[in-house]
Amino acid sequence: MTMGTSGVRAVVLASVVTFAGLAGASAWADRATTGVVSVPANVLSVGDIENRLAAQGIKVKEIEVHDLLAEVEGYDAQGREIEVVLDRRSGEMLSHKYDR
Repeated sequence: MTMGTSGVRAVVLASVVTFAGLAGASAWADRATTGVVSVPANVLSVGDIENRLAAQGIKVKEIEVHDLLAEVEGYDAQGREIEVVLDRRSGEMLSHKYDR
């Protein structure tokens, strides 16, 4: 069986598309690992963060973990709504603000 011009074009086009897809996937995989933060094993867990803040009189409503930082929403001892950013390595409070 012989293939006409349109059949050859279809095979070439399919080959080009497949190759481009593989090259793109490889490039994406290479970029996917850049910018990834390696989180040390000894960072504070969500439970550790909650316990530390409770000891300071803060009742935790929500904790969001972002690599080495934790954003916490809660209420202080006076009942004011507070947002806190903590360093998960040291437990240091990097910032806090009161919501109105």
